[in-house]
Amino acid sequence: MIFLLILLSQAFGDQLVLSQILWRNGACTPTYCNWKCKEFEQQGILNGQLTPIGTRQHYVLGQWLRKRYIEDLKLLSQFYNEAEIYIESTDVNRTILSALSNLQGMYPAGTGPKINPDLNRSYLLPPNQKEFEDFGDAALPGLQQAIPVHVREKQLDIYLKGYDALACPRNEEFRNSNINSKLYYQINSKAQSLISDFTQQLGIVASQLNITDLYEYQDTFDSCEYNGYDLPKLKESTQSQMKLLQYLYFSLEHNIDFEQTRLLATPFFRNLLLNIENVINNQTEHKFRIFSAHAATVQLILNALNLTSFECVKQVYLNEKVQNKNCIYTFPGYASNIIFELYRKLGHGNQYYVQVLYNGTLMPICNNQYKCDYEEFKSRIQFQNVKDYEDECLISPKFKKEAASFILKAINVVITILFIISFCIIYLLRRQSKLEEYTKIVQQFDA
Repeated sequence: MIFLLILLSQAFGDQLVLSQILWRNGACTPTYCNWKCKEFEQQGILNGQLTPIGTRQHYVLGQWLRKRYIEDLKLLSQFYNEAEIYIESTDVNRTILSALSNLQGMYPAGTGPKINPDLNRSYLLPPNQKEFEDFGDAALPGLQQAIPVHVREKQLDIYLKGYDALACPRNEEFRNSNINSKLYYQINSKAQSLISDFTQQLGIVASQLNITDLYEYQDTFDSCEYNGYDLPKLKESTQSQMKLLQYLYFSLEHNIDFEQTRLLATPFFRNLLLNIENVINNQTEHKFRIFSAHAATVQLILNALNLTSFECVKQVYLNEKVQNKNCIYTFPGYASNIIFELYRKLGHGNQYYVQVLYNGTLMPICNNQYKCDYEEFKSRIQFQNVKDYEDECLISPKFKKEAASFILKAINVVITILFIISFCIIYLLRRQSKLEEYTKIVQQFDA
């Protein structure tokens, strides 16, 4: 009801000027070699690739986005306009294909471009083709719309995959510390009864099995469940505990410490605020930004927004009183998404506010309000951002520049020294030559 009232007020009042969405990839094949490993290997599906189910999930999400931003709120044009939309993805097949599938839902067949009907038909052919199937004035069959998706190299993607050791070397230290912490061993000890029940039902040996293994098993089971692969027959109580432990372990590994969260979320938030500032200052025409990423990215930003935390997930798992009013304690499922919407206030040309939606539901932010004045939102984000991300992540350009400058100076010093030595050698050789000539003249004179 609250959402409907806000939607109606925005339709007749405040103007949506920018939307930015971060999502997880759709359903994919398993990535861990545990349950039915050999069978999955033989079938060639143990590779974490987007499946037809994942394709459909994002296509439907794209339809939802089209209805909201094209039909209802009129943010975007009916037909794709490259000046309005910018799409980024991690350099991973399942996230790239998730983005492409989603965009097919936003701009379905029938919305694509047409060619000039008066154009010479031979111009439609590449050099190695002389005949073609004539499908009228559609650029692509069925008036499909092709849309570009931008990616960065993995080691440069600090925005969407900053938790990767390639992008932020220091995070490997964080993760190793997290899974070797007292908390890890406490939770692992608490989970021994679950491990015992799980291994008995699965018919495997319990020795050396820990909560890391349970997390990986549950990740495989999620893939099996969504894609219709065989699943083990587990008790409902075991299944529910496995799902709760899945998110607890994930939080434990990735975001046990808010300092780690601050560090890894900084590049994404910098990018988010930069996009907002560009819109406010009329420095871009982009109205819609898409970030196609992973569960770790979504969980990281939820944590940074204080919509979840390791502490509150632990309290849910241990059946304790939850202190944080905003506690998303379920794992970010396939195609989970966070949307940041920027509105210009009606009658206040230079005043804006931000709304955050998680999986289509408005989230309370900024003192549990659904609308957060942009300046306050900006202040909160900037306050928690680290000042020198590159230094703290051990990828500092400053360090690299200083190292390069030092090397350059060292080279100059070496060259200078070599020049001086060479000059001295030439001088000494010439002096020796003159001395020899003088000695010969003296000897001739004496003779």
